[in-house]
Amino acid sequence: MGVSIDRTFVFLSFLRLVLCDLNLEEDEPCVTDGHNGTCVGIFRCPSASLSYLYANAGYVKSPDKIYDYPDLPDICSFKNEEPVVCCTECAMSKAEPYRHTSIGPLGIPKNNKGPLAWSKCLDYLKVLPYPCRGHGNFRVRKIWEEDRKCHAYQLELALAIGGREAERWEFPHMALLGYGDNEQSAQWLCGGTVISERFILTAAHCIFTRDLGNVSYAALGLLKRTDPKELWNIHKIKRIIPHPEYNPPSKYHDIALLETETEINFGKNLLPACLDTGMNKKWSAEASGWGQLGHKKDLADTLQVVTLRKFEETECATLFPQHRHLKHGYDHEKQSCYGSHSKILDTCQGDSGGPLQTNQFKCQYTVVGVTSFGKDCGILGSAGMYTRVSYYVPWIEGIVWPEETEERMKKDNLWLDKWLNSTSQ
Repeated sequence: MGVSIDRTFVFLSFLRLVLCDLNLEEDEPCVTDGHNGTCVGIFRCPSASLSYLYANAGYVKSPDKIYDYPDLPDICSFKNEEPVVCCTECAMSKAEPYRHTSIGPLGIPKNNKGPLAWSKCLDYLKVLPYPCRGHGNFRVRKIWEEDRKCHAYQLELALAIGGREAERWEFPHMALLGYGDNEQSAQWLCGGTVISERFILTAAHCIFTRDLGNVSYAALGLLKRTDPKELWNIHKIKRIIPHPEYNPPSKYHDIALLETETEINFGKNLLPACLDTGMNKKWSAEASGWGQLGHKKDLADTLQVVTLRKFEETECATLFPQHRHLKHGYDHEKQSCYGSHSKILDTCQGDSGGPLQTNQFKCQYTVVGVTSFGKDCGILGSAGMYTRVSYYVPWIEGIVWPEETEERMKKDNLWLDKWLNSTSQ
């Protein structure tokens, strides 16, 4: 659901008919609901712009406050067909934070100028059977701050979640990678993450084994290695794309994409994960995989999940100093490390390539890291190293969604040309 041009035109016409016009110009002082304000373009007034976007997207305020947002403030005038409103907010911004925003599925604001990967994430949320129920709920609140004599605003999003049918629902993006000449004799060694209808994200060091050669298969939709084969959704790997700067045995740029020979059909037990575009601020994340259950122990039969804590940059630098495979030591821009200070929690051999993830809106998982390497697993206070996904999103977008990436680049270049021409005159 988004803001269409036709609907915008109708909505603006409606505003002109039903709301009073104070006949004031932009930046003039005004009064609305007994509070002093300033006339500004609607996208400079955050709560007003959100109310405008939600109403325009067809979200009607409901008595039970499932959808709730303030009434639009008084309109001072119109400028270029957009309302100039009497804004009483503390955070009026010339940056217009919601200027390029439309309302995505479940009432989630979507920045149309943001990363393509985030737009794809919301597109999938709109059409695929993720374990969300209904349309979620949201509230835009205005809070009067007496000492500052202005309003603060809050956007609260809460998506309702239904009960999970079983553990098979929990990580529907997991892939188990197979090596060998045929499915029957293949050895299943690394993990991966489904991110689109054709691509799986994994670690670059997982694309090849000395004894078995290149990765050949990806098994999707399973929970256990011993699941009946009819539950294994196996795809043959058509193309292997390591990051161009990956240079083994170096540990840097340990990330790769696998393209499947046939399209992946999504359903409730098989769904793509989102890619972190730099918005993850959580201090914990979950790692999942079918790796060893401990140092020198057997590979897990059932998919294992462990909640890990993000370590500080200085801790990671201490745990992973310079050595022959990590020439410059820990690289915080491209890597992250997670573990536990108080418990023996870690990923282990066989978990490589699998996701480090957070639960987006209690609905979709967002991959923040790719399991890369570590020291001996199962050591108290230790941590594993993960390739930081957000750094590599532009590279991923260019391969997974090449046409849309190129179209965005053309639009950006067109805008840049216009800006350069305007500044040179």
